[in-house]
Amino acid sequence: MSLGNRLFLPIILSALTVLAGCGSGGSGVSRPTPPPSGGFSNSNFNGTYTFSVAGANGNGVFAMAGTLVACGCNNGVISSGTVDINDPTGPVIAAALAPNSAYSISTDGRGTAQLFITPTGSSTLEIDLDFVLLSSSHGLVIRYDGFGTGSGTIDLQPAVIAQNSLAATPYAFMLSGADLNSNSLSTVGSMTLDSTGTITSGVEDFNYSPTIAVNLALLGSVTVGSGSTPGTASLNTTFGNLSFDVYPINSSHLKLIENDGQAVLVGDLVSQPSSAFPTGNLVFTTSGLDSNFDLFVTGGVMTSDGTSQITNGFEDVNDAGVVDNGTSTPFNFTGSFTDTGHGRFELDLVDYVGASVFAAYPSSGGMFMLEIDNGGVAGGVAVTQASGATVAPTQGYGLNMSGEDVLNFSELDEIAEFKTTATAMAGLVDGNDGGSLFTDNVNGTYSVDSNGFGSATFSSGGFSSMFFYAVDDSLSLFISTDPTQAALGSFEVQSTPVNDAHLSVGRSQSLPMQRVLPRKKSGTKKSHTTFKKSR
Repeated sequence: MSLGNRLFLPIILSALTVLAGCGSGGSGVSRPTPPPSGGFSNSNFNGTYTFSVAGANGNGVFAMAGTLVACGCNNGVISSGTVDINDPTGPVIAAALAPNSAYSISTDGRGTAQLFITPTGSSTLEIDLDFVLLSSSHGLVIRYDGFGTGSGTIDLQPAVIAQNSLAATPYAFMLSGADLNSNSLSTVGSMTLDSTGTITSGVEDFNYSPTIAVNLALLGSVTVGSGSTPGTASLNTTFGNLSFDVYPINSSHLKLIENDGQAVLVGDLVSQPSSAFPTGNLVFTTSGLDSNFDLFVTGGVMTSDGTSQITNGFEDVNDAGVVDNGTSTPFNFTGSFTDTGHGRFELDLVDYVGASVFAAYPSSGGMFMLEIDNGGVAGGVAVTQASGATVAPTQGYGLNMSGEDVLNFSELDEIAEFKTTATAMAGLVDGNDGGSLFTDNVNGTYSVDSNGFGSATFSSGGFSSMFFYAVDDSLSLFISTDPTQAALGSFEVQSTPVNDAHLSVGRSQSLPMQRVLPRKKSGTKKSHTTFKKSR
């Protein structure tokens, strides 16, 4: 993937399951040292931003998407915006932000936003966001209050998007979440739109564990809306009809959140400039549920000949804190893929731990993958690795991690900013562990080999260790190797901020972090097919 195309982490194969209780809340946030350093300020958050977050609250799965308008001024005013919120109690659709909403950016690019909304017939709600800017136009975000948690992205909307601009290229999409009874639900697909937003051709796959529906014809429409009013999307197949609000970033990347009260789905619609299966080394991360309904995450690389074969691959697996079966030695696998048309492939893997067959859709945001083998629930994203990919010394990075605290069975989300030397990483991390907030130092060492694969160990900072896989000189994907966590994420180079411009970074969009949320552990487990982990 070229540097001119920022990959984007999915909003998270979010809540294919529901979480443990949310915890009590953030009253004991620590005050670490040293103080942050850098060149960011409130002026670097200026314009209309589109954001989305997925995770859990006290009602189960939680999703939020919307826009906010930041002033880029010293007093941190958010003048307007619109937000959708969805959980099993029902969706809050397109609620306006109150004028007392505000933000603050620290010098290292970490920021906070307090969003106040008053849904129809309800009292005013406050939802707090905590984020790290990678530039003035892109950041990584978590929910940061005591009533829920989740991870996502926030991106500058540089201009009004014309409806007919969506007809320029096909799209791929991934939407994830759960039904209102916390049964996992995820879907991937592709579509082509005409100038009015009508879907002229498309296909879609569903994993509604244990029910799998594959390669279904897709009808419907996608519109972009105007001003602060979101657009709408209707996705109609023989499996079901679903409706969404649409918050665009640009004509190549739109956020979708379900608004029909049938389920809680949220995700991304991104351009599909090529329908070819990627060639070369593909860095990937995935997640799923093992036979005990514990979260596991994987990361690694697979090599594609671009025609039909995965000639080799390796994966590291963190299964509820146990890494590579306790050996720290990755698993090897091979595979093949078949073009089924409409920008869709069937990816069959041999000796891959966690799944055997995926529906795979190449896109400008990486290749979306969803398990379709009736073995369980797993999904992820794969992106082409650039030659010479590595982690740069003397550079600032922003990080997002999302997964499960395996000791408390709770959703865990973190953002961080750190600086590198040739061997060290140091900075600050903010985290939300099931509604309990913390801030801590990042203080660790790392090493990276000539293939761009490395490891890091931390003496503080909310996580103790990771395996990472460099995509290029600015982006790495990783899985946590901490025995108390099963989590994955990414870290990406921060661009030097400027005071008066919407600074663009080298990539055009963010990389969706596709993953399953941990299942609620209390009570009786639901009767799902046990997750296949045999090799």
